[in-house]
Amino acid sequence: MEPLFWSLGIATTIYLSWNIAIRPKKTSKKISKISWLSRISNKIAGFSTVGFWLFWTLGGSAWFGFSILTGPLFFVQMTVIIVVFYISFKMWKNKNLINDLKKNLINIDNQNFNSNINNISNNEIKVIENAKDHRKFLLKTLDQAKKTIVIFSGWLTDYSVNEEFRNKIKSCLDRGVDIIIAWGYKKSGSISSEHKNAGEKAVRELQEWTASNKTKGTLETFYFPNHSKILICDTKYAVMGSFNWLSNSGGSENEERSYIIYNRSFIEEELIEIMKNLYDPKKPLSRRQLMKNFVPFSRY
Repeated sequence: MEPLFWSLGIATTIYLSWNIAIRPKKTSKKISKISWLSRISNKIAGFSTVGFWLFWTLGGSAWFGFSILTGPLFFVQMTVIIVVFYISFKMWKNKNLINDLKKNLINIDNQNFNSNINNISNNEIKVIENAKDHRKFLLKTLDQAKKTIVIFSGWLTDYSVNEEFRNKIKSCLDRGVDIIIAWGYKKSGSISSEHKNAGEKAVRELQEWTASNKTKGTLETFYFPNHSKILICDTKYAVMGSFNWLSNSGGSENEERSYIIYNRSFIEEELIEIMKNLYDPKKPLSRRQLMKNFVPFSRY
């Protein structure tokens, strides 16, 4: 029984080192600082504990007057260390990811997101960082979508709506994917009119191409005053964050961060809000009608 107790002790210390945290009171004025210190302390404690047990198992136990592990016990203990470390580290990372997301809600500026954040679990969230990875994810979405794509962006330019993007849009439409594109933030910033006009012209040409080729899928575009940055693929995932999908080609060095949400209920709620905003508010549709009209494969 002694090896079993050793393994349980090792597993417990590794788990606790990653998951015991300082929990400040809600009224504290130093919550963010304490939260940051808690994350750092967990990380140091976690890696230190795992490092100690690896050292111990690989022969360091002799320094403390214990025998060196060999044979099956060695492999069992190494397996326990690695497996518990992996599980604990993943839980710690996911916990901090959703905490970071909650802090960034004000920047995402999405009421549906704010209302439903507590209904989204840690394992339903992933993060995309840097412009290059966002662009790759957009193109991957265009390759994989089966029924529906929604893209909201503050701006639209020919930097992003380039030949590669247009060809992938055409491929989507040919295989029956319905696409909605919306843009129209009124402050243009440093974006030149030349590139904005070229991008909008490219979208108009895509619509003409769709009509003349009678594609299976439809392309609907909206000049819609908004500053949202949304990418939705079927009811599989929704992406929200700082990246302008239709104006940024991925070459920007600006820091970008978006969250991929894999919660179907949230995605369906978001699609409903989008439809309410884009279509005639004087002709309100029920939740069932909206989902049937736009997402025919939904459960409604």
